[in-house]
Amino acid sequence: MRQYKTLVFLMFSALIVASGQTLAENDPLFEPEHLNLAQLKAFIPKLQKGGYVIFLRHAATNIQQEDKRPVNLADCRTQRNLTDTGRQQARTIGQAFIQYKIPVGQVFNSPYCRCRDTAKLAFNKTHDNPELYFAMGLSREGKQAKGLKLRNLLQQRPTDGTNLVIVAHTANLQEAVGLWPKPEGVSYVFASTGNGQLEAVAIIDPATWAAALH
Repeated sequence: MRQYKTLVFLMFSALIVASGQTLAENDPLFEPEHLNLAQLKAFIPKLQKGGYVIFLRHAATNIQQEDKRPVNLADCRTQRNLTDTGRQQARTIGQAFIQYKIPVGQVFNSPYCRCRDTAKLAFNKTHDNPELYFAMGLSREGKQAKGLKLRNLLQQRPTDGTNLVIVAHTANLQEAVGLWPKPEGVSYVFASTGNGQLEAVAIIDPATWAAALH
């Protein structure tokens, strides 16, 4: 599996170089393993200290719904939305953060309803960030611009003992760091080394957060 991921990493890097982009801005990150319950509980003390950026893909949606083109951000009826399962997923993730006293500072979300609703249900905080607009369907230049903006957010280092949370979409994280977050509701935890380097340190599935409550 690690050999396969390394091969994918090298292929993705070659594509970036061939397209004329610089690896300094678009270097794809190595994808860590999804944490099991024991690993999550061992990792929680680090999250409790803060200093991480957590990318949360919106919770489960109705895949039979499709976003209209163009989408109306002010009208959730034109968008793919959370299911009852997704709403419960978001609440459960928030409950886990409360139970384990994981501090959350700023929360930025895509202006799409499914991301705003996930942020509200999980953390009771929302802050629409237009730079997190769903990159799927944008021009090549538009996708790259959204990816760069997201990467800049991921490289932030919260200094007040909290964690920064970003609720957004698959394609945006792919553009930013070369990772495709699966499944819906998954959390990718990032750490900045302070010298412009970014590391993906953990992946936490929504089911693992749920298991941690028991």
